[in-house]
Amino acid sequence: MYKFLVIFIFTLVAPTAWSQEKSLADYEKELNELSIEIISNTNDEAKQISNQKFKTLLKEVLTKKESFDYPFKNIRAISILSSNNKVKIYNWALPYSDQTYEYFAFVQLKLDKDIYKVTELIDKSAEIENPESKSLTDKNWFGALYYEIIYNKKLDEHTYTLLGWDGDYNLTNKKVIDAMTIDSNGKIKFASPLFKNGKKSKKRVIFTYSETAVMSLKYHEKESRIVFDYLVPTASNLEGIFEYYGPSLNRFDAYQLDKKNWQYQTDVDVHLDKNLKDRFYNSPK
Repeated sequence: MYKFLVIFIFTLVAPTAWSQEKSLADYEKELNELSIEIISNTNDEAKQISNQKFKTLLKEVLTKKESFDYPFKNIRAISILSSNNKVKIYNWALPYSDQTYEYFAFVQLKLDKDIYKVTELIDKSAEIENPESKSLTDKNWFGALYYEIIYNKKLDEHTYTLLGWDGDYNLTNKKVIDAMTIDSNGKIKFASPLFKNGKKSKKRVIFTYSETAVMSLKYHEKESRIVFDYLVPTASNLEGIFEYYGPSLNRFDAYQLDKKNWQYQTDVDVHLDKNLKDRFYNSPK
């Protein structure tokens, strides 16, 4: 009699328990715990296991349309950028013990009132030669950890300019300016030659400098320009050896928005902007 009573109670309770879905706050808590594991584990294999769990869980929650308006502010080791109420980027780095990094990102798009799309960006930066001239997609992304997204209809209503950091390896860091274009079907490309310097153009701009230096790369919205430190070697005989490059003390250059391009400008006046140095530190750790 007792056995049948237990079975009867189980059949009443179990469907109710199973039918309770995790809330977005529950997802957020679990994602935060996994993100901390990614950066705190000292073993690379353990980091990769935590990272795979994190990526799978994040993709699962992002397929829920209500997640687009949820801030996810309590996930420690992730950068979340949004723009134009149409695009959100969830972006993080996996730091390895040899001081290299692998980057991960999901782009969440709101294509229409109730139409959403999630696209994973696959970091292939280690395999890309001459990346400043290459047309790339979500399948072969030049990975970085983005800290600013710039949207201006004057450039193109489907284009978003991204500022990012790349840990490169133990002697150098990189800062990156890239342009992400999204068509009406949500297809993503990183292929626009928007960065002009005279008659020359680039599809992305990459700055390489010493791991011990701090380079500023920041958008000045009021002037519609991206201002950055002019990089120089510590001695003239070290030109081209980027482990010895750092900011010049008295010069800033910029990319100025002009019609549908970013035009290079040298030695711009920054009016002693106290906030010129962006807060993005050397290491995502």
